[in-house]
Amino acid sequence: MFILSQCLVAVATLLDLASFQFKSRQIILMCLFSSVLLTSIHFLLLNNLSASALMLIAALRYGYCIFARKQWVMYGFMALSVFAVLITWQSWFSFIALTATLVQTYASFQSKDLLLRCLMVLGTLCWITHNLLIFSPVAVIMETVFLLSNLLGLWRFYVNPRTVTP
Repeated sequence: MFILSQCLVAVATLLDLASFQFKSRQIILMCLFSSVLLTSIHFLLLNNLSASALMLIAALRYGYCIFARKQWVMYGFMALSVFAVLITWQSWFSFIALTATLVQTYASFQSKDLLLRCLMVLGTLCWITHNLLIFSPVAVIMETVFLLSNLLGLWRFYVNPRTVTP
């Protein structure tokens, strides 16, 4: 199961790599929806129920945010995440995963691409810490690639934007 879990998260890594190279918020969220769905299965195969439940909720959240962003729904996803961790608690690693999820939930509901990206950096750092502690090497690589892709996108679109000239 370990090898299969690592293969799933490797595919998720490719989706993460692509996600932040798009400027469109909707396309970013579509890539993230697919990626976290695979990551949920990855954590389930590793018997990490809290992280698996949080990733499944994240997939639903990203799917919702492609089409809408009602503030009350954000709070619903946050409450659902807290509830999921309470019923699947395994260790304090679950708290790190919950922190990452809450930050990224807030990020998903932001209308501005720049704020979404900046908050995702913080949430991603939490997931990298979590994945190091549970020893999932490919998940660490995936989140690191996600972080680097996000930082590259920030650089391309906000730090050093190039205007297209005819």
